[in-house]
Amino acid sequence: MKKAVFSIIAVWVAITFSLVIYNEAVFVFGKEITLKVRPIDPRDFLRGDYVALGYEINKAPKTSPYIYGDGYVLLKENKEGIYEIKKVSKNKPQKGEIYIKAKIRGKNIEYPSIQKYFTKTQLAKKLEKDLIKGGYAKISLTKNGSARIKEITLKK
Repeated sequence: MKKAVFSIIAVWVAITFSLVIYNEAVFVFGKEITLKVRPIDPRDFLRGDYVALGYEINKAPKTSPYIYGDGYVLLKENKEGIYEIKKVSKNKPQKGEIYIKAKIRGKNIEYPSIQKYFTKTQLAKKLEKDLIKGGYAKISLTKNGSARIKEITLKK
């Protein structure tokens, strides 16, 4: 009986640590890119205060095909070091291309892993007001298109 309980606890501990390691690996092994950001909404009644973020890359270029469902947004760096949409595709990009996995609905693109930035209550409200003037999100991006927010900075 004690061995069974110990085994169950060990499995849960292993699962918990593997989830933490998986999420932190994005920060350790990911490529850092910068995106222009704008605030949308600062509150989720079930999970607390956050700043919902919109990006310039939330809209597909006019020349992009209409895609519905999971897809990929290929990125290119502009002269200022900010990443923009190069192409939207249903097909997995070539090796070496920089891309983010996304949910695409025609010309609207969502990035569930980087569109909410959780913070303290007072900070969320202030950050939302400050981001109206403009800001940037430093994103850590893995080779398989997974993304996490590293930092939010304000436009100077």
